[in-house]
Amino acid sequence: MTRATVIPAVRLAERADLAQIAPFLVPLGGESFGERFPEGTAQDFFRWKYFENPLGDAIVGIATAGGSVVSVVAATPKRIWLSGKTVLGYELGDFLTDENYRKMGLFSQLIELVCREAGARGSELVYVRPNDVSFPILAGKLSFQETQRVDARRFVIPSQTLSRKTGIPASLLRLSGMDWLLKSHCIPRSPGNGVTVVPMERFGEEIDQLWQRAAAGYDFALVRDSSYLNWRFSDCPTPYKMWLARRKGEAVGFLVTSAERTAPSGAVVDLFTESCDAEAVRALLATGMGSLLKGGIELISTWTLQASGHGSEHRSELSAAQEVLRCAFPFRRKQYLHLVFRAPDAKEINLPATSQKWHFTLGDSDGA
Repeated sequence: MTRATVIPAVRLAERADLAQIAPFLVPLGGESFGERFPEGTAQDFFRWKYFENPLGDAIVGIATAGGSVVSVVAATPKRIWLSGKTVLGYELGDFLTDENYRKMGLFSQLIELVCREAGARGSELVYVRPNDVSFPILAGKLSFQETQRVDARRFVIPSQTLSRKTGIPASLLRLSGMDWLLKSHCIPRSPGNGVTVVPMERFGEEIDQLWQRAAAGYDFALVRDSSYLNWRFSDCPTPYKMWLARRKGEAVGFLVTSAERTAPSGAVVDLFTESCDAEAVRALLATGMGSLLKGGIELISTWTLQASGHGSEHRSELSAAQEVLRCAFPFRRKQYLHLVFRAPDAKEINLPATSQKWHFTLGDSDGA
């Protein structure tokens, strides 16, 4: 069969479709996709993602032709703290269409199908961090609003980078003190005995208490209770390392990091504290970044939100975590990342202004 003789059928997927969906989506993850499930399979990963979420099953729209999946759009349920109340939202992702079936409108049809179903399930908004291919379609044709912009940031060990570029041994470059200077400038110093940081494997009741205290300091954030966090990080096929910060025996923040097995790269995936608790932020980052570097990581990535005015430095509008991350990760990609939203029925959606406190991390997107 060819594209000219087969008209794809568009529908919502069922659990039985997972056996076809998982292998179809593998190319979407690129060469490093196996890092997401080092001890499992792609089907294990997507089963976790689509059907083990404590908030309910994902919405997965598929197009099929000749008995095969040729296009996919998925939406995962998330609870969102929005201007003082909790609402149901869905994160869109897993956009992929077979090259033989592109420019047939399948992506737009699946977006509309998934958004209608999200509305039927009670969702007030859907969001996605699109790439440069899907963004013009979402914003130009499908009523999505670019409400925030994201900076992709890095911390890089300079001696290793320069060694690869120049051929000079890294050991000689380190003698110049460049690595020490960058670390001393960027990595936060542990603030002393006020905050202690310990590794953890699962999120408990004290995290629920932290969220209840901290939520009021934010105008937009994904709800970070123990049920969601255990699904997102502890039970995910992707291995993460998690750290808990305490002050006087009370949980005051947590950090989630990841490290690739096949490359000296890692990431700060999630960092959460009360919005003004810079002491806890510094203690968590000092511990987490130090652990990654001791493990041989040469490049650490993270995301920060742009402030009001899309990039202007209105630092008073940023949370403590955003402030410290900007200093700890000095190298920023020139081109920002988009963050777009839409109400399921494509009506006007009211979101906090960028001058208000937003909390959005690498872990709030399903690509990490």
